[in-house]
Amino acid sequence: MVLGSVRRRVIDAVFRLVVRGGVGEASLRKVADESGVNIGSVRHYFGSHEALMVAAAEEVGARMEQRLTAALRATHDASDVVGRRAFVEDVCRAVLPFSERDELVLLAELLTAARLRPEFRSLATRMGTDLRAVLREALRTARVADADLEAERLTALVGGLTFELVYPHGATDSARLAEVLRRHIAELIPA
Repeated sequence: MVLGSVRRRVIDAVFRLVVRGGVGEASLRKVADESGVNIGSVRHYFGSHEALMVAAAEEVGARMEQRLTAALRATHDASDVVGRRAFVEDVCRAVLPFSERDELVLLAELLTAARLRPEFRSLATRMGTDLRAVLREALRTARVADADLEAERLTALVGGLTFELVYPHGATDSARLAEVLRRHIAELIPA
């Protein structure tokens, strides 16, 4: 079995376990059992629970990066209000994939764990810094006034929408939440 397929099986197992039972559920032993990979191989490639979680977060980051690349390549007329709005929405949907709930759950669980577990704090901080940078650059590209402050507001909205999509008290209608995002962007880029 090649490393890529072992890694994929292990990361997929981490996703399933975290979605079912949170970060604590994805122990090395449980990941080995869930993935069908020998625990010695899991330890060899990942070494620790923290390394498993970092690898899973990096997988989410890689998926987001693919979506962001597609969003940044999409053709939008920068002089047109509709085009600028569509660009910002595409970027937001790349980091907040309404249809990829497992990714959102994994990220939310890691952020929640970082509150009490110092080993995840640097990862959570880096994720937040990266999100702010991506949103700030998108807003600057869309010529939004005070892009730095508006990136903070948009980061808070994306975080809130993530929470709504992940936790039981939240709204389950992703179309409604997408409309919330669109309206916020329309306020940022008025006609």
